[in-house]
Amino acid sequence: MKKGICLVAVMLALSACGEDRSLSQKAGSAISGTATDFVAGLGEGVDKRMSLKLDVDASVTNSGMTVTLGKSRGMGSKDASVYVVTTKPYKGVFMARALDEAGTEIGRSRVDVDFTADDAQYVNFTFNEEMDSQLVRSYALSLR
Repeated sequence: MKKGICLVAVMLALSACGEDRSLSQKAGSAISGTATDFVAGLGEGVDKRMSLKLDVDASVTNSGMTVTLGKSRGMGSKDASVYVVTTKPYKGVFMARALDEAGTEIGRSRVDVDFTADDAQYVNFTFNEEMDSQLVRSYALSLR
C-alpha cells in the first residue's frame, strides 16, 4: 500500500514539472532511475561482501609479486580467487590458509603457479569440502 502511495506521489510531483513529457513517461523515468540506483548499490554491496581480507606473507612480496584483489568465488563457496601481478618470473606453489576469527587455521589450499616476468593472473584456491566457509575471517597467502 505504501509503495502505491509513494508511486502516485512521485507521478504527481513529476506532472507538476513544466516539461512536455507525458505523466507515464515522467513516472517511468523516475522509477527506472531509482531502480538503476538500487541495482548499482546492490552490486556494490555484493562486491564488498565477496571481498576477502588477505594477509600476504613477505615471501610473496620478496618474489616480486603483488596481490591486488581477493574475492570469494560466490555465496557459500569454499573457493577463493586472488589477482597477482608479478615483476619477476616464479614457478612453484602458492598457498592460502583460511583463518577463523581467532586466527586459527581451518583450511588450506595449494596451487601450482607459473608466472613469467611482468605477468598477472588470477590464482584460484579450492578448499576442502569439510571447511566451514562461514567461519573464515581472513586468508594468509604465502609461497612454498
